[in-house]
Amino acid sequence: MNPNNRTGNRYVTFDLWETLIFDDPDSDEARGRMRCKGLQSVLAEHEIQLAIEDLYRAYDQSGPRFQVTWDTNEEVPILEQIKMIVESAAGKSITLGAPWAKVLEDAYVNPILAIPPKLSKDAPTVLAAVRSRGYKIGLISNTGRSPGNALRKLLNDFDVLKFFEATVFSNEVGRRKPDITIFDRAAQLLGAQNRDVVHVGDNPKADFWGARNAGMRAILLDQVPPNSSRWGPHSLFALARANTSTNELGIDSNLRMRSLTETPDLVDKLFLESS
Repeated sequence: MNPNNRTGNRYVTFDLWETLIFDDPDSDEARGRMRCKGLQSVLAEHEIQLAIEDLYRAYDQSGPRFQVTWDTNEEVPILEQIKMIVESAAGKSITLGAPWAKVLEDAYVNPILAIPPKLSKDAPTVLAAVRSRGYKIGLISNTGRSPGNALRKLLNDFDVLKFFEATVFSNEVGRRKPDITIFDRAAQLLGAQNRDVVHVGDNPKADFWGARNAGMRAILLDQVPPNSSRWGPHSLFALARANTSTNELGIDSNLRMRSLTETPDLVDKLFLESS
């Protein structure tokens, strides 16, 4: 039985990274080199000469600096990320002129589209199945070096953006999961009450407990990401995993799943149990 026939509109929101899309260390490293070369080129056009080795070093060191702010659930805007990297590479304060700030941002952001991560092979089928059961679907994602506008383009390239009624990214909200603000924004855009939303994600702290604290139901995607042991310690992936400090033992086994393919049936079960 479709639970929506008994209980009215219900909603499912998904995390993005390590839930619907997966990156790998080689692509991440290549993307970093591309970002640094792009920044170097734009800066040189405006008479700021920086050695590529200095930009590589500053870029590699930037992740832990960003993480300090992210640990407070606040965002580091893209232009501020660029400024931190450039000033670290130059060893001094530099004014990034407004007329060419957009070009700098493009050089920093566009590599996610040129060297994209991989879409989960199960994502299109699962999203289609969830929608076919009458649920409205949203996306709630923290961002790193790639802001929401670029990630929407990526999802459109993957032909899955069409499944989402609302897409909410931390750089646009100014707050990161597990802060309840970003969950509230998603519910608002979906036209939902928080209690009528099930959130699906891989991170116990950001996704499961973040959603629960916002008054939503939650399902933990309890799987080992591909290539998880190959990431460098300064990568955003490794930093995010290291800062997941929540005790997973507090999450009921009935609210965990090993595969994304379990989502439609488990979501149905949660709503039927509460009807």
